[in-house]
Amino acid sequence: MKNIFKVFTLSVIIAATSLIIGCGGKEPVEPGRSIILDLLESSSEEPAKIRLFFKADFDNGDPIAGLEAENFTISENGSVISTSESLAQIQRDPGQFMFTSVLLLDLSGSVLNAEDLPTLKSSSIGFIESVIPLPEEPYAGSFEMAIYWFDGEENIHLLTPFSTSRAELVQSIESIDENISNDNSTNLNGAVIQGIDVVSERLEQIKLDPDISTASSLVIFTDGTDQANWASDAEATTAVNSSGSDLTIFTIGLGSEIDENILSTFGKSGYEFADSDLDLNDTFQKVAKSVSDEANSFYVLEYCSPKRSGTHTITVRLDYMGSSGSFQSDFSAEGFTGGCTIE
Repeated sequence: MKNIFKVFTLSVIIAATSLIIGCGGKEPVEPGRSIILDLLESSSEEPAKIRLFFKADFDNGDPIAGLEAENFTISENGSVISTSESLAQIQRDPGQFMFTSVLLLDLSGSVLNAEDLPTLKSSSIGFIESVIPLPEEPYAGSFEMAIYWFDGEENIHLLTPFSTSRAELVQSIESIDENISNDNSTNLNGAVIQGIDVVSERLEQIKLDPDISTASSLVIFTDGTDQANWASDAEATTAVNSSGSDLTIFTIGLGSEIDENILSTFGKSGYEFADSDLDLNDTFQKVAKSVSDEANSFYVLEYCSPKRSGTHTITVRLDYMGSSGSFQSDFSAEGFTGGCTIE
């Protein structure tokens, strides 16, 4: 696959004209809001296939999930291309798209020595079951997760490496007991920094395959604030703010020792708070829905171009719930011929 695109405009914002209820549990989209289509990658492949990887959101941050090729209007040089004649498809099969996640759990002494551990385990299992499909379900193999944990030590600990197997991930959570750590301190800041590093490195590994588009999520659970002082709040905040648009970060807090300002700062994509372990499962499920909505707001759109030479401008436009948004990108059709198929 060759990358012969020149990105012309990453996002073009067109104002909304009606009241829209947003996705993902955030505030409703108000009149005057818009859709942002953020082009992340673009490439072409002979004989004439165009591949576009982008994200769709309302401008209040709510992801727009579950769209199909028919929801988008594709134009070349201002002329609309039929989605049926161009064989346009949204690709989510293994080998085309991979959404990778890290679940990072605070297993310091305050969690292990309290009655919270069984609830944390059951809530984590529910989270996994909501995010990772079973083998027979749609998109199986296109979602993977790794599980890490932290206490007061300098480095986070691997519980299970990246896997697309729900059963394997659940089994690793079930293996957690009160003896997994004897450190009562909490290295929250260091965990945030290292968790971002783990996900970022995994993204780079997946991107080595030019045929796979990828995005990611980091979900951090804690019942307290940083006590270990391996890293500062400022260093962790810088790591969060420096992370890319292909990495969403959510935080979950439990109990009275949580600093909500820190929780919201680290959870750049959203945060949830549980007063007690009785609320923990619902809290994890809210975040699971947010992660799923984020994952399903990334799109790999492929179609066959009718162009056979020259440089051209693609426009992809979405009209949805009274709002519109679009992006543009230039491509070269040199070497394009007939016989293009989309599998």
